[in-house]
Amino acid sequence: MMKLQQIIHPLRDLSIKNKMFLSFLFILIVSSSLFIAVNSYITATDTENQTRYSLEVVLEQSRSFLNYKTSSTRKVVDIMVLHDTIQALVSKSSDIYRDNIGNWLFDEYVFNQLIYNVQTNPDIQKISLYMRDGMAAVQATDQFLSLEEVQAEPWMQRLIRNDRPYLWIPSEAVSSQGEDTISFFRKVPSPIDNNDFAGLIRAEMPRKNLVQILDQARFTTSTSAILINSQNEIIARSSNEEYFALDQVIQAVQEATSVKPTFSNMTVDDQKVLIGSLPVENTDWRLLLVVPNKDIVDIAQKARNQMIIIFLIVAAMTFPLAFWASASGTKRIRKLTKNMRKVGVTNFKANLDPQNNDEIGELTTTFNRMITRIDDLAADKYQLGLEVKNMELRALQAQINPHFLYNTLDMVNWLSMKYNAEDIRVLISSLSDFYKISLSNGEDFITIRNEIDHVNAYVTIQNMRFRDRIDLQIEVPAELMELRTLKLLLQPIVENAILHGIMEKDTQRGIITIRGFREGDTIELQVIDDGIGMTEETLSRIFDGSIKKVSGGYGMKNIHSRLELIFGYPFGLTVESTRGVGTTVKIKIPAQPTTEA
Repeated sequence: MMKLQQIIHPLRDLSIKNKMFLSFLFILIVSSSLFIAVNSYITATDTENQTRYSLEVVLEQSRSFLNYKTSSTRKVVDIMVLHDTIQALVSKSSDIYRDNIGNWLFDEYVFNQLIYNVQTNPDIQKISLYMRDGMAAVQATDQFLSLEEVQAEPWMQRLIRNDRPYLWIPSEAVSSQGEDTISFFRKVPSPIDNNDFAGLIRAEMPRKNLVQILDQARFTTSTSAILINSQNEIIARSSNEEYFALDQVIQAVQEATSVKPTFSNMTVDDQKVLIGSLPVENTDWRLLLVVPNKDIVDIAQKARNQMIIIFLIVAAMTFPLAFWASASGTKRIRKLTKNMRKVGVTNFKANLDPQNNDEIGELTTTFNRMITRIDDLAADKYQLGLEVKNMELRALQAQINPHFLYNTLDMVNWLSMKYNAEDIRVLISSLSDFYKISLSNGEDFITIRNEIDHVNAYVTIQNMRFRDRIDLQIEVPAELMELRTLKLLLQPIVENAILHGIMEKDTQRGIITIRGFREGDTIELQVIDDGIGMTEETLSRIFDGSIKKVSGGYGMKNIHSRLELIFGYPFGLTVESTRGVGTTVKIKIPAQPTTEA
């Protein structure tokens, strides 16, 4: 904070021209930097999204090419498997050839004739036939091979366990001759047992055919395209020199099972890469595209560098314009300041010429209005001072009136005692207590004890008026008496109970009971009378504000509104009444000790 103040403090004394120029410069730099930063972030995000989309398209296209390559080979081999010549060759016994070697040569010729047209297919380099007996048992060649010799090979066990009748296996996993091919094995079904097979057809596809497709799938020059199988063996990979740690790449996609393209970000060989993965149909292959993150960043950086160049060009054009604008604006402000100094401290009649209608002209016009307003406010302030003095005098008189009333009532009380007028003394004493608690030195909150004393004083006065026809019973626990309550809660309700409840009975006699309860932080005060009660219509009119003051519900509506305003929900007033039985008014207030403010 201190360093920031040390930087800002010298700037405070700069001229407005320099401040405006620095402000323009600061706004330009900050806004441009923010724009470039946000644009770079958005561009980087869009570039990554576009890269994902492009990768998805490339993956789909490459998969289509791979599907075409593999399906064409598979279809050719499927046709051969069902051919009568293949079925006959895998079913013949070796004795036929041992007895007559010419049969071996003849069947070799028949087999070569069968595969002659197939070998013209560029996707099939060589076709071999594995059999349990027959020609391979007499003389094994590259075309005729024995199943017994490869029965224990891992690739053979994988083919046996495979649910499908075919399997693609790298040539290096089949033989040690290092042929750069991919072998496609197809089971020849046994004519005796459908669950067994009598032989195998092996078609070898040149690996370079797959490499060509993978090279076309490279999204950038550093992208690597890899084709792996379910055993994490490399089927083929692109011919570029960019090689990543295959185990880390495979680990990132080994749990991928979606038939749609999936993407994952990870670090391989200490560099971040984006890996796209997609399975190849009707094989156990998965096509992987590994794109270095630096290639994606380079695309985004090109857009950012273009924005920086544009910013530098705009800045070079804007700086002179900002300097001219700040100097031009400052010149008129200095002139305005010089004219404002001519205005005397007590002379508020000066009127400056705005000259133009721009912001500085508006400032001058506003200054003229301010001078006129100050003159008016000075006159208003003088008049307001006179009114305040009058209000203070009236307040002092209002303060004197209650004390004059107390003193007068006290004097009447002493006179009644002097002449033994006990009824007058009780009346005057009750009236004095009534007004004393009502005023309470201007306080809005009093104790529950004082509120009940106030009701006692009021009922005493009314009993002197109605010849002791009201019986007031107090059932409030002592522990509630010293808690605070809003002033003038009970007296208006008791007044309603007397005037509109008990006095409207034929006997004009009744009992009013005040009870108090506490539950947690809530106090409930109840005023119960045995008057004539109220109808449901009267109860509803009390709280919707439609009842008139003379009908007796005005006080209860007022009390309820005060409680809601001061304490809020759920505090307030509720009324229960039965016509001909009586009325119960319940008041809920918060429990507040007298020590609170």
